[in-house]
Amino acid sequence: MSRKYIRDKRSPNPLNDNVSKVMSANRAKNTKPESILRMGLSAHEIKCYRLHWTKVPGRPDIAFPGKKNSNFC
Repeated sequence: MSRKYIRDKRSPNPLNDNVSKVMSANRAKNTKPESILRMGLSAHEIKCYRLHWTKVPGRPDIAFPGKKNSNFC
């Protein structure tokens, strides 16, 4: 089953089809390192973070809104 990738104009054109297939297969959310970090935060009872927060520039996996120079929560 071949699936055609729909481009969203944010990324450059891939050099070949193999590059496009590999990059499309990469997960963006809930990766293993991200889940390990979340388990560590939960183990230390740090619960005031946001996942994939859209109100900031970029695409952060974990963000602490409103916690600039203070202790966590």
